Amino acid sequence: MRRISYFAISGLLLLLSAMQAAFAGDVIDGVVATVNHRPIFQSDWDEAIRFEAFMRQKPLSQVSQADKVGALQRLIDRQLIETQMGDPRSVRPSEEELREDLAKVQAQMGGSKDDPRWQEVLASYELSDQLVIDHLRTELQVMNFVDVRLRPNVHVQADEIEAYYQNQVLPDLKKAGAKVVSLDEAEPKIRELLTQQHMDQLLEVWLHNLRQQAQIHSVVPMPAADAAAEEDRVSGSE
Repeated sequence: MRRISYFAISGLLLLLSAMQAAFAGDVIDGVVATVNHRPIFQSDWDEAIRFEAFMRQKPLSQVSQADKVGALQRLIDRQLIETQMGDPRSVRPSEEELREDLAKVQAQMGGSKDDPRWQEVLASYELSDQLVIDHLRTELQVMNFVDVRLRPNVHVQADEIEAYYQNQVLPDLKKAGAKVVSLDEAEPKIRELLTQQHMDQLLEVWLHNLRQQAQIHSVVPMPAADAAAEEDRVSGSE
């Protein structure tokens, strides 16, 4: 991804006034959004759309405008989080983590790096092995940072774990006809699951605050982030 380290205010105003026209025309790599004067390029957005469709195994022909807007919002949120990192090297994933993550993705796609099917899938999304690795590295780095930042603030109570065990785990096991496990056996997994849920809630609040404090400009009409999140929760519960 290309990034520029300077962005004069006068240049920004001129750029923002020109972006609408550029967005509608034939542009090699225009700016589609800025976050605290840092640009997000059209090429960044296009690549994010293709990568997200690839990860969801969704044909590019079926990518909706809502999918595209969601990809841009996540790019904006990622930039907001990256500004909080300080030294990103401290949360950089190891090569072993990357290999494991890539292997999982390849397994989901039914292939491996040297499998022609894998290369065909990559080509259909205009991606390469290196681009996939770069995106996985960025995602893992952000996840590592969020974990370091938010996990210490989460405290799962014993009654939460027991309630989840009684109301979710046992009914699901009985419905599936599986062997019933004890609360003690299930406790570590339940604790981690509830921890992740609490971290998701904290992340949503944190991002909301970061958005409120940031200067964000986009040539693409975008719904309010909180409204979009609420819509996702509603659709996910149906």
